[in-house]
Amino acid sequence: MRDVHRIRRIMQMLEDIWRHFPDWRFNQLVSNLQHMYSNKHNNFGKRKVLEKDGESDGVPVSYVDLFYLEDDQLEKFLEEALEELNRRKR
Repeated sequence: MRDVHRIRRIMQMLEDIWRHFPDWRFNQLVSNLQHMYSNKHNNFGKRKVLEKDGESDGVPVSYVDLFYLEDDQLEKFLEEALEELNRRKR
């Protein structure tokens, strides 16, 4: 069973990070963090697809899917991101 206390820790870090960007919407925060994680970890979770618009064979687009990212890895990333943001603030 996963550590149930991770939920509080992760949610607290998300709140702390969000306070650095109060103008961001919640989903914008999540999306930006996903892209940051992917960029720092060899494009982990990056998916490239063709988006069909009805007029062409498709337009290449990409998105990040962190479905398989383990919580301990996310927690470590959030800790590091928060430390970096706090250093910049000083």
